[in-house]
Amino acid sequence: MNRPSNAITQYTTECDHLFEKIKVAPVSNATTNIPDSIRPRIVVDTVHDGNFIPAELMRTSRITRLQEDKSLWEHYVIERDWGANFVAEKLVSFLGLEHYYRVNLARVVMDFNRFPGSSTPGASSLERLAINPPFSDMLSHEEKYRVLRKYYDEISKQMESVIAKSLIKISIHTYDELNVSRTQRPEVSLISRSLSYQQFSKLPFGKFDPLFPDILAESTTTRILRDRIALHLEKAGVLVEHNYPYCLPDGSLEIRALVWFFFQHLRGIFEQHHPATKEDSSYGLVWHMLLNTNLREAQAEALYGYLHRFRTPPENDGEFFAEARDAYEHIRQFLNENFHLVENFRTSPERPSAISVEVRKDLIWEIDEYTPVKMLEERATLIAEKIAEAISTYLREDLEEVSRQLSDET
Repeated sequence: MNRPSNAITQYTTECDHLFEKIKVAPVSNATTNIPDSIRPRIVVDTVHDGNFIPAELMRTSRITRLQEDKSLWEHYVIERDWGANFVAEKLVSFLGLEHYYRVNLARVVMDFNRFPGSSTPGASSLERLAINPPFSDMLSHEEKYRVLRKYYDEISKQMESVIAKSLIKISIHTYDELNVSRTQRPEVSLISRSLSYQQFSKLPFGKFDPLFPDILAESTTTRILRDRIALHLEKAGVLVEHNYPYCLPDGSLEIRALVWFFFQHLRGIFEQHHPATKEDSSYGLVWHMLLNTNLREAQAEALYGYLHRFRTPPENDGEFFAEARDAYEHIRQFLNENFHLVENFRTSPERPSAISVEVRKDLIWEIDEYTPVKMLEERATLIAEKIAEAISTYLREDLEEVSRQLSDET
């Protein structure tokens, strides 16, 4: 695929915003009717359709050589989720929302949908970390540190503030038409299950705190919402699969958000029962550790190591970490004694749902090998419209019915 890039596939080396709110005009004939109170709690985002490769990295001699021989462009074209922004824009428009959120940093530089770090040679696409070939091979330790510090952390901070109060988070992705086996992928795949949970019925040790109940990784969304979306798409003649051809990598935003949402939920209930702990710094450190789902906070990582790997605490922090250990045990005991909270979280109408929607690239673009040539709007527009109708139906009918049934049970 060593051909000159066309205007469509050009990347940029200048960008004002790493994470940007993209305003969208609603369609005049939208059929959705979403309650006004819910609108601010619906988040639509794209994390893999950015075109920004920072100029500071392009000045690195090793990257300059990749640019000159066009191999950087090839990696950029293959890695990008072409058309995701278009589907997100249409979805938001049909929902009657005002904007979606877009990560502008190109995936070839850093994948925000993975755990931070540099991928090891030969890592599969689902096992990779944020920095991948060719940058994982070409950047120095200092340069990788700067990429994660400057880009990963900044996007994390802004994304966290956006999704903190969300009820529904829809992330739009696109994937290639064919599997490695050359079989055709479904037009749409709804992905909501952890890969590790699928394979081992648990999340990997060392990523999230063991207090997190593994059963929750079975699905990052309510099944009613997932199935409602599938039903509307299938009735419109769109072929849909669930968690195929792959599940969510454990470092995906959906899994990280799920863990974050649960511990925020647990914290709220725990502090209602033990209000004196709100101002206790040792409890604060424990919650900080539990909510460190992007694994970037040094003190949180140090406490995790002290609690679960029996490492020596930082100098002068021994007494403080011992107090945090007691606080952690208190929280653990509370969860063990009130394990019904886990099931309540799973079934609650207020349980946040995060779902990844994969749309086949060839439905949005005419593709020449990996390279987009011409936009194809009709099918992608239909898919966005049907997802919007499904979300509206879920909020107006299904969510109300679930709330009524739970109320009757109590």
